[in-house]
Amino acid sequence: MIATIRERVKRYKPRVIESTMAVCAGVVIPLYEKDSEPFIILTKRSNEVRIHKGEVSFPGGMCEDNDESVMNTALRECCEEIGVRESDVEIIGRLDDMNTLTGFVITPYVGIIPYPYRFKTNPKEVAYLIELPISYLNDAKIGMEEAEYRNNIQIVHSFYYNGDRIWGATCRLLLQFRDIINGKTI
Repeated sequence: MIATIRERVKRYKPRVIESTMAVCAGVVIPLYEKDSEPFIILTKRSNEVRIHKGEVSFPGGMCEDNDESVMNTALRECCEEIGVRESDVEIIGRLDDMNTLTGFVITPYVGIIPYPYRFKTNPKEVAYLIELPISYLNDAKIGMEEAEYRNNIQIVHSFYYNGDRIWGATCRLLLQFRDIINGKTI
């Protein structure tokens, strides 16, 4: 399955958002294969972080001036948040840039990491890790719900996994990833 994922993600041509108004951010969609099944690693953000407290997300964050590229941002943040070293990540491609309700443009990179991996979470940023089987994305009951940010109400995708609500940009990226690996993209 990882070979199919690698081939389909590498072949995908992502849409790029050129924006000077939004805040640049990069995330890694880390995956590995365990017992012949691929998994994605998500983080449950701590209640100590400034924004997105307690939300489920991918490791990543805002671009900093000393980052050489958005991919470097994503890899740096992945190391800071969950202890995955850049040298342990095989970036196989990326998904579409995505605008968020909170004014970010997220550039998502798909990376394969070895299994087992000795994660080292930063407790100031990450409450715990979520190991999401990719097969769950085909069976998840995807719902729609309202989300409010700065008096602006939007309808967003969401689903639950083991009691954790996965919604907004994280959910949209997971759905796009699912469609790409299932060969359902244009």
